[in-house]
Amino acid sequence: GGGSVRGRVVRAAGGVPLAGVRVTLGRYDSIVTYLRAQANGRYDELEARTGSDGRFAFLDVTPARGYVVRARHPEFAIASSDDGLDLTGRDALDVGDLALGQGGTLAGRVVDTEGRPLPKVRVAITWRISNPLGVILADPATAPEIERTVVTGADGRFVAERLDPTPKTIIAVAPAGAAQVVRSVTLEIGEVKSLDDIRMPGQGTLAGKVVWADGTPIPGARVFGAPMQEMSVRAVESDAAGRFRIDWLPEGEAYAVGALVEGLPVQLVQGLALGDEDVRIEFALPGMLRGRVVLADGSGPVPQFALALDAAEPSPNWQLRFMMEQVKRGLGPTPFGAADGSFVLPRVAAGTYTVTVSAPGHPDIARLGVQIIAGQETELVLEIPRGNVGRGIVRKANGEPLAHARVYVVQHVAEGVAGPGLDAYLHGREPDAVSGGDGRFELPPQTPGTYALIAAHPEVLAGALRGVDLAAGDVHDLEVRMPPSGSVRGILLDETARPAKGELVYVLYRSGIVRTVNTEDDGRFRIAGLPVGRCLVRWMSLLDVRTYQEMHAVGKDEAAREAAYDKLRIAHGEHDLRDGMEVEATLRIPGRTLVSGRWRVAGEVPTPEARTFFVTIEGGGHWLEVEVQEDGTYEIRLLPGAYLFYGQTSGGDYEAREVVVPAATAHVLDIDLE
Repeated sequence: GGGSVRGRVVRAAGGVPLAGVRVTLGRYDSIVTYLRAQANGRYDELEARTGSDGRFAFLDVTPARGYVVRARHPEFAIASSDDGLDLTGRDALDVGDLALGQGGTLAGRVVDTEGRPLPKVRVAITWRISNPLGVILADPATAPEIERTVVTGADGRFVAERLDPTPKTIIAVAPAGAAQVVRSVTLEIGEVKSLDDIRMPGQGTLAGKVVWADGTPIPGARVFGAPMQEMSVRAVESDAAGRFRIDWLPEGEAYAVGALVEGLPVQLVQGLALGDEDVRIEFALPGMLRGRVVLADGSGPVPQFALALDAAEPSPNWQLRFMMEQVKRGLGPTPFGAADGSFVLPRVAAGTYTVTVSAPGHPDIARLGVQIIAGQETELVLEIPRGNVGRGIVRKANGEPLAHARVYVVQHVAEGVAGPGLDAYLHGREPDAVSGGDGRFELPPQTPGTYALIAAHPEVLAGALRGVDLAAGDVHDLEVRMPPSGSVRGILLDETARPAKGELVYVLYRSGIVRTVNTEDDGRFRIAGLPVGRCLVRWMSLLDVRTYQEMHAVGKDEAAREAAYDKLRIAHGEHDLRDGMEVEATLRIPGRTLVSGRWRVAGEVPTPEARTFFVTIEGGGHWLEVEVQEDGTYEIRLLPGAYLFYGQTSGGDYEAREVVVPAATAHVLDIDLE
């Protein structure tokens, strides 16, 4: 049930593949680190080396949300995949090229509360720390990973070079123990960013004790404190006697102190005054939950599974309830792996729970009303039934078996939904099965019930089979028949008769169905899996947006939609697409004007954040994105007509300029926003 992640590492200068580069894959949600929860079973931390072609692959990766891939080489800044990767079972993700270059530089100064430079401060720079609670602990040791650590000089200044050009979090720790957090700093490729002074907090103190309800001290609890509403907090651990002392707290009117004990809800004490040294954080005595997960038919244990506990009566304190929900969301169910199916949860808050067990290849089961009693053990045997299996075949419209079709199990498919309408059911999902060379497939065990199957394939329209009855047992004679479909291929030429790359080509139907594809570098395009019938194949400019919207908008009047279709049909002609047919088309872009000029914001070349603007028309829902070069120049080709140019002002808002593009070979247009 694992997925795969692939990619390539290249040199930023020239795009040359790099061999032997160390590449890591991990999930860096700090809530796991803060709570000291085990990563095993939740996600993987893997390492690979690139081959001679610069490529790498991670196979059989545990499904999880928020994976990040990083390429590491001693001569370059680290390069990371753009966003967290959400990997589901049998997914095959490609992160593309990770380009290694010189990265960016951060420079700054650390000062005390009076603004005096602080030497010998350890400045830890890491990727932006995030977690469901929004809390950042002011301790580098609690960060999921550190990219670079530097130390301030006698003048309090520091410089960190060759940093991955992605958002950062900075944690500065003075020799005396004071610490400060800069939550988020953006950094661009090649940028040298000077930061505002990092000012250390004051010298306030909170101290106290973490204990069980019977007064027994709790050692090793992670205790954090800060002014209320402050989300960057100081953290310490309670000693053998349960005592803690949090120093170097900033001035404030009211403070909150909380404690994290593995397996238990966060305990929070609020409304404290700075200097209070008798804070008592009390945890109710927990119980223990142990047991085994076995197959209901008595054939043996289940070796891999995960448990989720949901309290029957959530905490009446809304803040604690919110924190618990966020922690639960970040951690997910607790994973276990044991040959005999055994599990132990050593600390569970006393109360009544619903215990849900999930295991690959089996339906989830829930045990209601499980009592956890303070100071006692509760033992469970959880029996998981085997699911029912569905087997069958996927066929094309003409009856031929269809290999490599992705088969999905869904709860239901509304009547009348077919072809392109089925795509909405598949968004973000991995297939439950894939048909073999003979078109046959076998589903994993399913919870007894009635389902629908959707089969999808890049070359044909998706097909659905409703009313699949897996309530009584296995089913062996399922057949998913794909509807008739065809494809369109061709080439798009620009006004100079050269191939036009990166342009959108549309296929439009009288029914309102619209499909699009971008042309390749050679101007060629292909769209498969199209409904049969009469259709239009054409390139559309921004000036066609209103007509396009009248065709495509949900709930449009049928007469208005057909009138819009006829308007385009008369101007450009149509094709009659049949099952298995591939239509060929040569499209040409009408003569456009090359619009170019200087883009300025308050008279200056725009900052990197403002080097993109958008072109649309009044009332339009489509737009073109235009990149402004480092010297502040831009160029774009547009048909003659009236447009709106949207760009970011110096204040961060977006401003629109009305522009009229004449019929000409070229037109110079300089724009200066406020």
